[in-house]
Amino acid sequence: MNHTATPFPRNRLRAAIAGVVLMTAHGAANADPVSLVLQMQCPFPLIGDQPILATINADYPAEVKVGESLGPITVSTITRVNDTSRQGLSLMQAKTVTGEATSITTISTVNRDIPNEVLLTIEPTAVPEVTGDFDVPAVGDAPAVDFTLADVGTAKLTIDDLVLDLVNLKSDGTPANPPIGEFTSDCTVEEGQNNVLHTFEIVEGDVNIPQDISVDPASIDFGDVQLGMSEQTDVTVSNKGGDILGINGVTLSGADASEFVQTNNCTTLAAGESCNISVTYAASEEGAQNAVLSIASDDPDTPNVTIDLSGNGLVEPVSDIELSAEEIDFGVIEIGNSAERTLTVTNTGGASLNVTSVALANNGDFIITGTDCDIVAPEGSCSVTMTYTANSSDASSDVLTIESNDPDEASVAVALSGSGRDPVDNTLPIVMDVDGSTYVAASDNTLSLTGTIDSILDLSTGMITADMMLNPTSGTFHISQLFRKLTATAYVEFEPVGQTTGSLVNGKLTADSTAYVKVPKVTVNIFGLPIPIGGGDSCRTMDPVTFTVATPDGEIFQPLNGGRLVGNYELPALDNCGLLTSVLSQFLAGPGNSIDLDLKPQQ
Repeated sequence: MNHTATPFPRNRLRAAIAGVVLMTAHGAANADPVSLVLQMQCPFPLIGDQPILATINADYPAEVKVGESLGPITVSTITRVNDTSRQGLSLMQAKTVTGEATSITTISTVNRDIPNEVLLTIEPTAVPEVTGDFDVPAVGDAPAVDFTLADVGTAKLTIDDLVLDLVNLKSDGTPANPPIGEFTSDCTVEEGQNNVLHTFEIVEGDVNIPQDISVDPASIDFGDVQLGMSEQTDVTVSNKGGDILGINGVTLSGADASEFVQTNNCTTLAAGESCNISVTYAASEEGAQNAVLSIASDDPDTPNVTIDLSGNGLVEPVSDIELSAEEIDFGVIEIGNSAERTLTVTNTGGASLNVTSVALANNGDFIITGTDCDIVAPEGSCSVTMTYTANSSDASSDVLTIESNDPDEASVAVALSGSGRDPVDNTLPIVMDVDGSTYVAASDNTLSLTGTIDSILDLSTGMITADMMLNPTSGTFHISQLFRKLTATAYVEFEPVGQTTGSLVNGKLTADSTAYVKVPKVTVNIFGLPIPIGGGDSCRTMDPVTFTVATPDGEIFQPLNGGRLVGNYELPALDNCGLLTSVLSQFLAGPGNSIDLDLKPQQ
């Protein structure tokens, strides 16, 4: 069994804020208001990167003394969400924005960069039904930070990154339809901005602030250790006060003190400094063994700190089972669908773990679909894969039991849960007008394109199926192989082959459309009269043409607003166009052709 350490004392991040943001200060004497406005790019499902404007307000001290903590810090923010994001939320019936965010910030001193990861909580905010941007307010705390004498000087706090874990709710309080209901957005601060929230001075602490000892961890359990073997861990001793802390001695006591050894580099600690005590448990006798590590100092309030030590000596190595989870929630899925989860089983002991049984209590909605758990070598692992099928809207549960030769835990259990929901229509019909052009390289000519596309967008997957109908068009080209150089007009039609298919991922639409290119008529103008020279009802490309188009780099495609699509294609030779078929092919067939379409939803 691996040794465990209990912290003493440990700052904890408390939940706090929001749509985009970050940190601030609270509870510091002589604090001044500070403010920062940042533009961020946050990826949303289907619609891609969206600009988010965050206004961060806080009260920060201009000066922090060594020996005093900066914080906890409170933040008040307003995050402005653009209308495109509002539309995306509304598409999936999201009525309220909730969730958490993790702010990645850095406090940079003259000596070091101090990472500061802050968990934030978004205030529930209604999604407006009217067009326009909307604001998401947030407030919360960031953890306290302590400085050492080496940090004395000018310091700054910067906003580096933000990760949003959003849970957007429908009117009944359940998550909105996927993929908007629950998703993670890793936002980035746009380059070229000032991302410094606050600059402050770190100064030496007052002499009248007494030394203050802090020890981490407060207890150590070394677990099972084979006789003749040893385990080691460190204890960190810090001075949280202002005066110099003197460490007067480090000793071991107790019935089994001889089983433990300590070494340290602790003498005197200036404000904010720390030292380490290395503690080793060398098991020489079988059974449980305990001792106490004592640290004596000149801390006026706590002159003696004790840390309980424990371990268990084993004559022979034994197996020790460890699970990656004690409970597994398969979530809420549509009735008739299935979800898969995997449990990892690890042997942290010194002998092989013999797994004798892996079974479910009920074998109802949950089934074991695979496992390689049999004999697991020391420090090895195996896995159990399970599938939950939602057969009704009722909540389902089961218990996975694993039996083995672990002497302490011969049988371990994992609680399984999941629930079903009625299927929802997660598709969006969109009818768009097509306006654009295509360049035909063989004749160095551009043809205008118009038409409509009647599409169905699966909002859960981003997959699109559509019927695209392009209107007849025409273009001119020069024919020099005839009696003299003539300008010909080719009338062009498109005969679809199957449906247009594609996908919308992070604002980028990619689609494939296949059609025969038909040339029902080609004329030349002689003495003002259009004279037919080719074409016909059967005149078309020998093979269908596949037009692969995509959103241009740097642009986005929005389901409710449309966007541009561009691509390249090759035209096969023409067939069944009359006596001049080969001549006409020379001016239409070949590679190097391009297409540029602008799609806009019909009003």
